[in-house]
Amino acid sequence: MKALVIGGATIDVITSIDTADIECITMKNATNSYLMMEQGKKVEATRVETHIGGGACNAAVAMARMGMDVWSVLKLGTDVEADRVLARLAQEKVDTRYVMKTPEEQTGKSVVVSSHDRNAGIFVHRGANTSLKASEIEPHMFDGVDLVYVSTLSSQSADAFPKIVELAKKAGAYVAANPGIRQLRRRRQQVLEALQYVDLLAINQEEAAALAEGLLAVHDVDAFMDGDAPELLKHGIGENRAKMKLSDLVHFVSEIGCEYLIVTNGAEGAYLANKDAIHFRKSVPCVVESTIGAGDAFNATFVAALVQKKTIWTALSMAAVNGAAVAGSLDTQSGLMTMEALNKRVLSMDSSKVQSYQMKDLNA
Repeated sequence: MKALVIGGATIDVITSIDTADIECITMKNATNSYLMMEQGKKVEATRVETHIGGGACNAAVAMARMGMDVWSVLKLGTDVEADRVLARLAQEKVDTRYVMKTPEEQTGKSVVVSSHDRNAGIFVHRGANTSLKASEIEPHMFDGVDLVYVSTLSSQSADAFPKIVELAKKAGAYVAANPGIRQLRRRRQQVLEALQYVDLLAINQEEAAALAEGLLAVHDVDAFMDGDAPELLKHGIGENRAKMKLSDLVHFVSEIGCEYLIVTNGAEGAYLANKDAIHFRKSVPCVVESTIGAGDAFNATFVAALVQKKTIWTALSMAAVNGAAVAGSLDTQSGLMTMEALNKRVLSMDSSKVQSYQMKDLNA
């Protein structure tokens, strides 16, 4: 099967800092945490490595390792880093004929600081990732494509999103989108209008709250459900004293025409929903090296498994396994597994790890 992946690529400089060498401060009345270092001081790193990353590159490699014929649409600079990205994709047998270069911007770069709970702090220069134009997206790119996966698009590139998903749907592809937090906050109406062409929307809990804000009823409650329910079903999404029901967001997205909504919630697990039910899959335990790329792995794996005719239960388990494999690695790609390895792992897993909740009960 053929997949077209559209989005960003970066050169990731990743450093791992021992917890004793960098301070972590958590706010008492908020969920924010901060990594802090002394000004002017050199901090010893246990490792400093350079890797290829970026949402589209991560998704493309994940799908290629799962046996799909993958093509990529990216915007790079004309620098040596661009050549490194192309070489990496070629190594993974990802077709790069639609990768574009611009002399006006550098290839995207990021500096990742991983420490404490390994929920990394990231300094990012998006560079050429911001310069993809709608006029550069052409109908022939979608010929014969079974799956189109659109990762986070930055700045000007985000304005190409409506054209991308409309062309993808007209070409008969299954369309999955993973918009980022800035895209949802700054271009929310654009994303909402384009969802009619999207089959699966994949976001994290923070992005879900940004999408829902101002659209859904808010509640000043401690919990929407009693008992041992998953976190986002029990406590909802959004800020304290202004919580929104996840089921309301699912209903809203379904009414637009999007079949599935995925909401990942870090170490807790992930929620897969449609108009009939919300399914929750706990995360697979692992020793976390870095959380960057785990969401890309989960989303890309689920969609690739789904279009390859796996059941949603199998696809969820494969996604959880691949997400954990990436979280157990310092970079975003070395942990990604082949379809053969995923099949073997899932066969030994307990399918009861997936909990299902009917929408009619959640909205009662």
